Amino acid sequence: MMRARTVLTMLLAAQLGAHAAQSAPPKPQPNPKLAALPEHTAIDLGPTKFLAPEGEGETADGVTDYSGMTYDPHNHRILLFGGGHATTFTDAVYAFDFETLAWKALYKPTSQRFYKKENMENGFWKAGDEGGLYPRPVGRHTYDLLIVPDHRKEFLVLRSGCGPSSVAPGIGYFGGGGGAYDFATGKWERYDVPFGGYGAAAEYDPISKKIVGSSGQTVFVFDPETRASTKILNDVQDKYKFSAYSGTLVYYPPDQCMYAIPDSKGIWKLELNREDFRKSKITAIEASGEKPKGSECAFAYDPVTKTLVGGVLENKFWAYDPAKNTWTSTEIAGAKIGTMTFHCLAYDPVNNVFIIIANRRTYAFRYKAAPKK
Repeated sequence: MMRARTVLTMLLAAQLGAHAAQSAPPKPQPNPKLAALPEHTAIDLGPTKFLAPEGEGETADGVTDYSGMTYDPHNHRILLFGGGHATTFTDAVYAFDFETLAWKALYKPTSQRFYKKENMENGFWKAGDEGGLYPRPVGRHTYDLLIVPDHRKEFLVLRSGCGPSSVAPGIGYFGGGGGAYDFATGKWERYDVPFGGYGAAAEYDPISKKIVGSSGQTVFVFDPETRASTKILNDVQDKYKFSAYSGTLVYYPPDQCMYAIPDSKGIWKLELNREDFRKSKITAIEASGEKPKGSECAFAYDPVTKTLVGGVLENKFWAYDPAKNTWTSTEIAGAKIGTMTFHCLAYDPVNNVFIIIANRRTYAFRYKAAPKK
């Protein structure tokens, strides 16, 4: 009897394992076109084509204005949300597909006829086109404030408000909350985020499963589970004599710290005390080498070289190496990217490429080839 039960248990376990294997999503594969990219080389993937809100006209490219992008590890794609302030109020989430190598809207953006003060509440449209899911956040400059947590299948927009737009007469500056877009339901949830103002930055900490956010004088920790924020450091610009405006915050796995690179390129390092975040430490860094100039300051971690790569300016890529505390620059071969658009850069670990928007075109760039296994 015992032997029969053991066999039955093994059969059931095998069936469950087979079912799990069948239901598990297939592992994403590299795109052959991107796999062929040599080191330090870019390829032009064509003009950016974003679905424009009905009634706005040809304004949808304004989605990139002062906005950024982020990688979605759950669905192997790059996500973009932005706009606002004199260009477009498009509220669609745009996704870059690695099979088609093109952008698509995950849903139809709200039509211009709904751009009215009485239809806005806390930075969200209350209603819109028939069949759409509302409320949903109004388009806004998102800087480095877009995140997809590894442990939650949702897209976080941590920007809380924006300025007036020519496509929405009568609507001036507005505040409100951030938003979380649920991948399963396609619905938005509004929540408060105190660090989501102009020029702020944020990054996901894979160890604590929290989000660290920097805005002006203050550093916060945001919990995606509870939607609660905690101030951990204050008066940081006065104490350490650096700028925190319009930069990027990047997690660096080798030392498990955060590195902030503002538009001034004056780097500061954040050593997180995950037992008590209020005991975290900041260090202002003077790096050697020629740092990039200008305000195009999106950076991402490159696991091949273990450096922070980005800042595309005048057809050059910059890399900061925290281990050596050194800046280096690289001339881009292949397609001429020129200068990237605001914060529109994200790294794709499957293809080992950086996806970049510049001059209303999308590019893929390989900084360093991965070692052969």
